[in-house]
Amino acid sequence: MKRSVPERPMVRGAVFSVIMLILAGIFFLFGFSYFGCGIKGPPVPPRQPPVPAVVDLAYQVADQSVTLTWYLPGPLFGKQATHSTFGLYRSRTALAEPVCDGCPLVFEKVVTVPYVHTDTNRFSTDASLDPGYRYVFKVRLETDGRTGPDSNPVQFDHMPDVPFEQSETP
Repeated sequence: MKRSVPERPMVRGAVFSVIMLILAGIFFLFGFSYFGCGIKGPPVPPRQPPVPAVVDLAYQVADQSVTLTWYLPGPLFGKQATHSTFGLYRSRTALAEPVCDGCPLVFEKVVTVPYVHTDTNRFSTDASLDPGYRYVFKVRLETDGRTGPDSNPVQFDHMPDVPFEQSETP
């Protein structure tokens, strides 16, 4: 006669539970790693208000200098106001050189003007001129390492001084 060993339902149930927990853990581990939150891109900096554009750049030539004036559409406030400057950029070409329509102009920063709150939002600065050059100026607002759009450019020729010769009368 064969002796039958009584089944142990408790052991069989415990083994089944452990196997199910392991399988569930593996499923969640691979499932969440595969279907996670997707492919991540590079970090995005916080949104900042755009840098305002300088408008209505105008000029007035006097002797060997030019006075440039411009406006901002509105005042700056807070951190933007304390960290802002205006960059004055100049391109100059000798009048002896032929005019090249469509050629890019090379600008260099010649003056930095700090932003100071005014009631009129009107700003100005002077720049020296050399005779015999065609000048183009533009202004940009610069704040916290960001640069606003270019103002309207102003262009003029600064002629060399021609001395007036008097003729002797006999």
